[in-house]
Amino acid sequence: MTINDIAKQAGVSPSTVSRVLNNNGLVKEETKRRVLQIVEESKFVPNVFARSLSNENLINNVGLIVPNIENPFFATLAEGVSAAADECGYNSFLFNTNEDVKKELRFLQTSQEQRLRGLLMVPVVENDTVNRSYLLRLPIPVVMIDRESYNTNFDGVFSDDVEGAFHAVEALIKNGHTKIAQIIGPQTTKPGRTRLQGYEQALAEYGIPYREEYVIEGMFQKEASYEAMKKLMKLKDPPTAIFSANNLTSIGVLKYLKEQNLRLGRDISMVGYDDIEVLEYTDMNLSTVSRPVQRMGYDAMMLLHERITHTDHRNGARKRIYLGAQLILRGSERMSPKIMEKLEKAEKAEKAEKKETVKLKQPMRREMEKAEKAETPAEQAAAKKELQKV
Repeated sequence: MTINDIAKQAGVSPSTVSRVLNNNGLVKEETKRRVLQIVEESKFVPNVFARSLSNENLINNVGLIVPNIENPFFATLAEGVSAAADECGYNSFLFNTNEDVKKELRFLQTSQEQRLRGLLMVPVVENDTVNRSYLLRLPIPVVMIDRESYNTNFDGVFSDDVEGAFHAVEALIKNGHTKIAQIIGPQTTKPGRTRLQGYEQALAEYGIPYREEYVIEGMFQKEASYEAMKKLMKLKDPPTAIFSANNLTSIGVLKYLKEQNLRLGRDISMVGYDDIEVLEYTDMNLSTVSRPVQRMGYDAMMLLHERITHTDHRNGARKRIYLGAQLILRGSERMSPKIMEKLEKAEKAEKAEKKETVKLKQPMRREMEKAEKAETPAEQAAAKKELQKV
């Protein structure tokens, strides 16, 4: 099967097939879908893959693709991968996509030019059809870490983010909080969705109503999370506690608090996801859901090594490892006296407003009853006039 064969079957030109495979240039969605379907059904492998596989002297190189190396989580993950790679005699290369699916595709396309024996990957999104199709056609083993690629069956190492998020929010609830916001990650990723699920489950478990205005997208990025925090604190009824979806989200929140001269644990409570090592050298004692990140990288590399040394890496049961997370409480989850005082004032103001509303409604109710009892046109007109005064 060649690009020309695929073009004939799809009823398009070879250049169109090439654009689809390279995700380069404008192609109608229907055409793209038709070409990718033929590619998957025929198990087409581009020539660059075939050339690399024909080389008997493959070098022990493996690649790690991450979405954002600025995030300390991925730097620590890379340390774990590197440690295992050294043990098994591999050279590990790091590729950073900056959360860009097109850049991710370029790395996938060059994976064989780099003569990689295998690939470890944290995908940008789960459902990119072009990148997923390319992944499925790679003739080398692939192991997913933390995130997944939709409708694929790769080995992987993950954490139970639903449980981790649940316990984070539960800690805030047990400290008296009911006004809990979450700055969420992208819902196109498994961590983004599952951490929101854990948040929702904790609220439901303790009978706390879900409030849409308390759930704002932070994209797992500092600046977006800073803006999200700003929106939350401008609400008429702002939250008293924040559940932060990842460490860059936490950094964005902490930046906002510092600029507004608000103190963590005094003016607002918070639990983050993943540790921020630099905070150990500050007075910001942030409670976090801590994961064994280096272990995740190490185990993923060992899984990849197992597939590389297997005679037929495409067959055999897939292995999926789930590592637990630990909630580390450092005090930022507690409700401070200042927050309690604010809540008490808000409750008193709300009760006073309700009383005032009742007082205003009583005269209106009396006049409405009079209007209903009025029989003559004159009585009805008089009752209507009094009702308008109220």
